[in-house]
Formats: sequence, structure tokens, C-alpha cells
Amino acid sequence: MPVDPTDVLFVSKPLCPPWDDSGKLLPYLVAKYMDGVQLAAMTPRGRPLELPGVRSEEIYRASSSFTVPMTEKARLLLRLLGRTTPPLVHFFFSPNRPTTRAARLFRRLNPGVKVVQTVMSLPAQVEALRGLVFADVVVTWSRMAAGIAAQAVRSRGLRARVVHIPPGIEPLEPMTPESRRQARKELGLPADRPLVLYAGDLEFSSGAEVTAAAAAEVVERVPATFLFACRRKTSASKAAERCLREDVTGLEARGYARILERVPSFKDLLRCVDVQVLPAETTYAKTDIPLVLLEGLSAGIPAVVARQTPMEELESAGAAVGVPPMDPEPLARALVGMLDGKGRVKALGDAGRRYVLEHHTARSMARAHADLYNEVLRFD
Repeated sequence: MPVDPTDVLFVSKPLCPPWDDSGKLLPYLVAKYMDGVQLAAMTPRGRPLELPGVRSEEIYRASSSFTVPMTEKARLLLRLLGRTTPPLVHFFFSPNRPTTRAARLFRRLNPGVKVVQTVMSLPAQVEALRGLVFADVVVTWSRMAAGIAAQAVRSRGLRARVVHIPPGIEPLEPMTPESRRQARKELGLPADRPLVLYAGDLEFSSGAEVTAAAAAEVVERVPATFLFACRRKTSASKAAERCLREDVTGLEARGYARILERVPSFKDLLRCVDVQVLPAETTYAKTDIPLVLLEGLSAGIPAVVARQTPMEELESAGAAVGVPPMDPEPLARALVGMLDGKGRVKALGDAGRRYVLEHHTARSMARAHADLYNEVLRFD
């Protein structure tokens, strides 16, 4: 067999648009901003990445987001077991038993290959991670996940090393007052009142329900409009959306709430609101620190997040406001305190933007991965 010139092989969901899934977007951004490392990445057929230093392996049939069909996973495994293997293989998946079994089989058949595993999202029951570690190096997106992964490694007596690399985004520029007014006009949003955005899931947490309950309290003090822009990830989202519509019916009738089904430009929506909220008690099925939070913060939009989750490190850093999860009253108090005075919104937004530009850019994320790869390839 010919020698594979690749340094690192990415094993992930298909890396291609739409970039609506962090399971695709984060490895893509690592590849896009990587320097000095030759990569190979998995893409759909006929849709190469066309990035410098990246060779596309066109194996998928579709550009799956959120869930990859089992037939596609089987095709991926067969390709992985039948190809010449580079010295380092990096798996980007949320921990699950089928992927873990496949990765362990790959390791048995390729004992000389180093393996890196990124915990894309913590499992619903974090204790389950104990049986789902399979790599030489485990990468996590949050400090909380790093602690959980380290405990999982110790409990099984593994020699795996745990490395925390903050997730990175391509920062957004804040809008000028005029561009904000124009964006709101184009999106059909009120120009003269505060806008609060919930852009979390519907089916995996109580975040939308808690936000709706808090909204009912907030609007009695501050005439804000609450916007719900929620992606449908599973079939359960339809029932959850019906419940949300019932919760906000009265607010909608008074102009204080909207459920947005289609947004022409989500990033314009994100940049033209006043506050973003994500009071979710779990980050299951999301990146530990959701990318939408980081993108909003990078544009100077302050955020309110739930404590007792990986997101609380944003509060610890002074980059976001933290509230207890599953309780609308503290969320309502926090929002009233922020929206009563525009100066507080701006100060919090500025602090969040500084933090993201320092710790959560795609360039810094890619640089951290390059350092890790070079260390593993150099010393092992």
C-alpha cells in the first residue's frame, strides 16, 4: 500500500454546508484555520472542502445534520478499516456505544496509530461517559466536561490524557444603531422596544418553557418582545413547539412574544437583539458552551445562562449573567435589571465580546489543536 501523506484524519459527520450543527461546524473550523498539519476530512460525494492542506474523503451520500443514519455510519466504518491509516486519527462525535465500539475495533486493528477523541457533547447521564472513553487523548470543550472526563478516565484506570480546548467561532461584528434599525425592519421586528432571544432547543431541556414563564413577568415591568428561534432536531420538537405556542399565546396577542419559524439571516437576528437567554439545565445535544452564545457575545449581545451547567464558566469569567436553572423568577429578575438601563446591557455586552475575542476564536481553537497534534506526533 502507498504511504498516506496525511498527518491527521478527521472522523466526523460530513463536513459540508449547511453549517447548522456544531458537530460539523467545529471540526470544519479547526480544518479551515489549521496551519502546518496535513489533514484528511470526511465529506459527501462530489462536495470537497477545498481548503488548503485538507484532503477530502468523499464517502457520505448526504449532508446529514444532527443525526447520521446508520447506513452512513457503516459506510464510514468500512472506509476507515479499509484505508491506509495516518499516524493520528481524531474522532469528533458525541459519546455513544456504537461509535465507541467501532473506534475500539479500529484501535485493535491499528495498534500503532494514536487516537484523539473529542467529546462533542456530554451524554444525558454524565456517568455514562465512564464507558465511552476510547482514545489516547480526550478533548473537551468546557472545564466541567474536562473534570467529568478526567474522573471517567481515573475510574477505569485508563492512561488517556484529558485536554480542555475552548470551542471557537468566527466572531461577528457588532451592529451600528442604524444597521440594527435596518435589520429589525427587514426582519419585521419592533424597532422601539428591547428584544430578548431564546435560540435553544425545544426537546432536550426546559429552557424554552422557563423563558416563556419569565417573559410573562418581565413584560409587566419592561415592554420587551421575546423571540423564540428554535431548530427542530428530532420528531419530538413538534410536540414541544405546540406546548410553547400554548405558553405564549397571551403574550403573542399583546405583541410581547413571537415564535420564528424561518429567519432569512439568523446572524442578523442575533446581532440586532438586546439580550440572548439560554436557561437550559443541560447542554445535552449541544456543544458544552453553545456556539450561538459565543457568536452573540462576539457581537456585543449580552447573555443570561444557567448555572450548574458547563455554561457557568462564562459567568465565572464575567462574560455572562448566570441564573439557577429551571426557575423563571431569577431569570425574570435578571432580565428586568438588565433591560431597565441600557448602560448595563452595553457594559455586559462589551465584557462578553472581549472575553470571546480572547478565548473563543476559531483561530485560537485551531492553533490549540495544531499544538496538540504536533506534541502527540513528536513524542509518541
